[in-house]
Amino acid sequence: MKVFLTKLGVAWDRFLDVSLVISAVAVVLASLFTLSDIASRQFFASALGWAIELAEYCLLYLAFFGAAWLLREDGHVKVEVVVEVLGARNQALLGMVTSAVGVLVTGVLAYFATTTTVMEYMAGTKMYESPLKPPLYPLLIPIPVGAASLCIQFMRRTCSYYRRWQDARTPEGGQ
Repeated sequence: MKVFLTKLGVAWDRFLDVSLVISAVAVVLASLFTLSDIASRQFFASALGWAIELAEYCLLYLAFFGAAWLLREDGHVKVEVVVEVLGARNQALLGMVTSAVGVLVTGVLAYFATTTTVMEYMAGTKMYESPLKPPLYPLLIPIPVGAASLCIQFMRRTCSYYRRWQDARTPEGGQ
């Protein structure tokens, strides 16, 4: 069982690495779309209406595909001044509790985002106010994928903090 979990963890880490690549591509594309719109305004006195719209879509992919990788790397903002004054056991307990809250919040978000995306796909909804008039569901896909990824990563993080919390116990059972 331990070998299976190790292989599953490695596969999950590869998935997060692919998600990071998607985020990086989204940053590059958003930059290129924005630069092309700026160049078009400067040199041809005409804006590319689609360029900024596509850059906005790229930002959605960037945020939701990169968030779980960033959580794995412990790169999210945190108030270290408060955490550093706690002992190792209490730090682990705080991390475990906040990660469990993260599981709950991102799990609910993933559920509702998935149901919304599926409903929009089945309804064939288009973004009519947009110059490109794309179907809505491809724009929504990063939300359930990213939220589910965050949920899984928060689960892993909760388990990791739990192990730290157990390891921080002294033989007498105190702190």
